[in-house]
Amino acid sequence: MINYNDGYFNITSLFQVYGSASYKAIVFASISCVIYLLLYYSGGGYDSASGDNGIKQYELLDHPYPVTVIVTAFMAVLSCKVNFSYNRYWEACTALHNMHAKWMDVGSTMAAFHMQSKAFEKIQPPSFGDHQHLDDNSVLQRDRENDGEMTELSSENPTFSSEEGESNQSSNGIFKFNFGSFLNIRRRKKGGQSNKTAVTISIHASPSPQGLPFPEYKSRSYRNNSLKGKGSLNGTARTKQCSSMSICDSKKTPPTLFMQEAAHLVSLLSAVALSTLRCESEGADAPLVEFIPGHRWPNYNSENDPDMKQYGYHSNGFITTLKYMFDISRTKDERQKYNAARPFPVIGGVSDREALLLQRARGASAKTALVFMWLNEFVIREQLHGSFGCVAPPIVSRLPQYLSDGHLWYNAARKMSYIPFPFPHTQMATLFVNASMFLMPTMMLSKADVWFGFVLNFLCVLLFAGLNELSKELEYPFRGMPNDLPLNLFQAQFNEAIVTMFGGFHPDAWWEAKGDA
Repeated sequence: MINYNDGYFNITSLFQVYGSASYKAIVFASISCVIYLLLYYSGGGYDSASGDNGIKQYELLDHPYPVTVIVTAFMAVLSCKVNFSYNRYWEACTALHNMHAKWMDVGSTMAAFHMQSKAFEKIQPPSFGDHQHLDDNSVLQRDRENDGEMTELSSENPTFSSEEGESNQSSNGIFKFNFGSFLNIRRRKKGGQSNKTAVTISIHASPSPQGLPFPEYKSRSYRNNSLKGKGSLNGTARTKQCSSMSICDSKKTPPTLFMQEAAHLVSLLSAVALSTLRCESEGADAPLVEFIPGHRWPNYNSENDPDMKQYGYHSNGFITTLKYMFDISRTKDERQKYNAARPFPVIGGVSDREALLLQRARGASAKTALVFMWLNEFVIREQLHGSFGCVAPPIVSRLPQYLSDGHLWYNAARKMSYIPFPFPHTQMATLFVNASMFLMPTMMLSKADVWFGFVLNFLCVLLFAGLNELSKELEYPFRGMPNDLPLNLFQAQFNEAIVTMFGGFHPDAWWEAKGDA
């Protein structure tokens, strides 16, 4: 997808050649203008003996009605194709965002359920449901205190320890929780509103390099990457549970194994689904790589993405643009090189056994269905063995429902990827565009001044051919490079969103009311 600057009346967009339907249409318009001049100087519209500037009219198109009929027919065919192509493009965007929204629900909801399990009993925040008598005192209120500024995220371990069941308290009895800056925890106290000056805090400022906690998979300590061993856990993978599933030092105490496996499977499901949307043939190269948290976002415009060069994708700007102008830049080999240089990142990477089974699954639907089954089985198995605590089974059943909803939207996206634009309509539009190259010069020679007609001929054919090329750019939203949707960027953003499930309890969730020890 080409990211452009829409300021100053979009004038800067006029200089973008690669990916432009207008510049591709210049080829058709130029051919039509050559035909115009040939007709004019060959005697079709030029008579040296005529006293009317050497121009004689075509009797066939002397009346404007034939012109009106031809132009109306052209616009009807092309407008319908452009409209349906535009709908395919935006429907693909809708399907992808809904698919990710549902699968993001799976990840965050699993994390919320898991945090109600026994693994977190000693460090769970207090519940207002256990202290309903506090509401009898009408003067109590929630108060969030801060230092007036956001300091850099701290890399220290969290205050709470699930193994020891201990917690540090401040001198006034209010729990302190290390969530980056030292924020005072929500508390219940007597009194009215605070007299402190209001402080604005930006959540969109430049993030800290530390980011949210993320497990390190050094030498595949967690997920064995060799075919020997059945993916067993290495003893160095996790020495103890992350104390409160909050900000912690990923090198020492990564999130629980359940969290790691859940994040991996959800990320893998998304990566496999997106790779099948972009890869149109069996056996084509669509690699998956290990996700690196905090890595720079993939570029909207693939030609400006520096990461593609490290995967062996090199292109000459002028040659690539020239091939695009003549519509020969999307051969099967070109698309495979392009796809191979834009791998999809997966949280935790992909093991050899996973890759082997995915390769054996035949077809796009089978590969996605395989990972879909893995994640469904994981949810059911963990629910049966207590990973979701006492959450009622009817509530847990929402997880398979979210998965199913996301799979439904994935198949809606496949419709735009695997079902081409109807051939009869494409053929009719192509016929009319090619016919316009010959008919438009005839109409212009019969109704306009020779040089003004030359300009009008160029613009009209440019319009008809441009609309046809525009529809071709939009009708394949996953494979129409460079105007394809940035699937790698979507996957990277989805992974970063999944990582938030490691964030744990709300940082202000720990409180204690005075006199309610």
